[in-house]
Amino acid sequence: MALGGATGHTIRDRGPGIGLGFAAILGVLALARTGLFEPAELAVADRIRPATRADGGTSPSESESESAVVLVSIGESDFEAHGYPIPDDVLARALELLVADGASAIGLDLYRPSPASGDARDLEAWTALGGVVRSSPKVVLAELLPALDAPGIPAPRFARPEQVGFNNMLVDPGRVVRRGYLYAWDDDGTAHVSLALRLASLHLAANGISIGPDPDDPEAVQIGGTPLPPLDSEFGAYVGLDAGGYQIPLDATRDVARFENLRFGDLLAGRVPEGAIQQRVVVVGTDAPSVKDDFNSPSSQTEIVKGYRLHAELADQLIRVGLKGDAPLRSKPNAVEAAMTIGFGLAALTFVIGIGASSWVVPVLVAGLALPFVLSSMLFARGIWLPGVAPALAWAAAGGLALAARAYSEARAQRQLASLFRRFSSSRVAEELWRQRDAIMEGGRPRPRRVVLTALISDLEGFTSVAEKLEPERLLEWIDGYLDAMTRVIEDHGGHVDDYAGDGIKANFGVPVPSESDEERTRDARRAVACALAMGRALADCNRIWAAAGLPLARQRIGLVTGPAVVGAVGSDARMKYTSLGDTINAAARLEALAEPALPGGDEGLQRVLIGESTRRLLGEAFVVEDLGLTSVKGRSEPIHIFRVLGERVAEPQEGRA
Repeated sequence: MALGGATGHTIRDRGPGIGLGFAAILGVLALARTGLFEPAELAVADRIRPATRADGGTSPSESESESAVVLVSIGESDFEAHGYPIPDDVLARALELLVADGASAIGLDLYRPSPASGDARDLEAWTALGGVVRSSPKVVLAELLPALDAPGIPAPRFARPEQVGFNNMLVDPGRVVRRGYLYAWDDDGTAHVSLALRLASLHLAANGISIGPDPDDPEAVQIGGTPLPPLDSEFGAYVGLDAGGYQIPLDATRDVARFENLRFGDLLAGRVPEGAIQQRVVVVGTDAPSVKDDFNSPSSQTEIVKGYRLHAELADQLIRVGLKGDAPLRSKPNAVEAAMTIGFGLAALTFVIGIGASSWVVPVLVAGLALPFVLSSMLFARGIWLPGVAPALAWAAAGGLALAARAYSEARAQRQLASLFRRFSSSRVAEELWRQRDAIMEGGRPRPRRVVLTALISDLEGFTSVAEKLEPERLLEWIDGYLDAMTRVIEDHGGHVDDYAGDGIKANFGVPVPSESDEERTRDARRAVACALAMGRALADCNRIWAAAGLPLARQRIGLVTGPAVVGAVGSDARMKYTSLGDTINAAARLEALAEPALPGGDEGLQRVLIGESTRRLLGEAFVVEDLGLTSVKGRSEPIHIFRVLGERVAEPQEGRA
């Protein structure tokens, strides 16, 4: 595929590419609104998210001790030691130890709605657990709110309302948790507080930080001085999200696997390090594989995450909001996302149609696919989620379709250019024409323009009488041999054969690649005169061959004039010819056809080469020229100054040199 600069293209050339590019952009926008790209957008965000912080703060590599949250995990060995589920009296003893060690809040991500059984021992254990809970307001128990596909699990009756937090999860496809609840409302309109918010509230209250309505938006929550606006249905890459309840995005900047983790058995055995729990939020839950509470997290995509760890993650995030002002991830309106998509699509379209050069248009298009994701990552680090998949697809689709249209258009132009020139020009000239096509092409055909060229018109004397005497096959053999020999001579001297007419040849020097400078035009004139003399030598060779074959011999007349002419393509798209028009061409034809009696002294040689005064001025002393003076020619009211070229001037040897 040959692609070049587009600076010389017309609107007609660019129209198909522009139309396809705009269609691609609109198509990407429409598909984005259907949610088709949502899974890909979420996957990209998951890979960006763990490496960044919405507030530009510390990275996920923070040590575990820097978090206000610590985990107490119940494993398979604890079930083997105490039974499943963990008995209520064992849980009561563990809670007593945590309270005694100075925890600021204790969350139990286990359900205890009623005694394990109706026997007296289980009832006594459940009562003991209730006594510990009621005696310590720092303890928060879990409830599960009813959902469409599952009944709820209430908290035990002995827990005060402020000691209950619901632990329902917001799960995206693939069981990935990217959002968390602060509040939810049941069918009766009763508000419920999430387990994570209950724990964070206790810890922040101990640090003198309150949670309440945002003064600028009473419907929104504010922790300390930092607002936490709820998610809407179009947040980030989501399309038609069920935004029921009060949801906020998890920033997932702390890998849930990196929280400090204490074993339940070590807690009961008194092996917890001193100070590990003091003034920290403790979340108790199970890591046992036999308990199916499995999820995936953006920050831990390679392993299963238990639910209590995700509650700990949200509690940690809320505490950081209050203590450090870490604002949650924000989103921009759909109009901004659409503008980003349109912007990248138009950038690719503009580059391909208006700027791109052949050597780097494709590499830049490929490399540019990364730009939307780089921009998304940079914005993510500043706490703004703008999706990158749709802009990248708009860049690829608009640029790719425009590139395909441009390639098709240029291939068609190349075929047209080849059909115009390749039969009559050397491959070197054809390649140069294609390289400079922006300077000479317009609308798929050579641009009409006025240039200065040297026109060469040649003809054979007596061709009509020869044509009448020879058989058709012999005549074509005779003329084909002559035209082939002359064409090769003209091409070798840098000329462009414009047309054939029987035995006549019309050639131009200085086109189709225009000569702009005086130096180039002088070169064209000298090449044209040298070409004319070489054509005479080639004719002598033809005559020898014709003589041996019993064919008629020929004599040649050539006229050359340098001057302005109009060049361009004439004809239809199906049949086109590149030609030159104007007085310069007519004058060269008059010189070629000038009758011998009108010339001073006549001419009996094999070839006659006549040039006009404009050409003579450009030759200098490179040729031997005879001044024939002013001569009247047909079609002109005033005589013109004519010169006969006798040959090339040979430098005389200097005396005294060996």
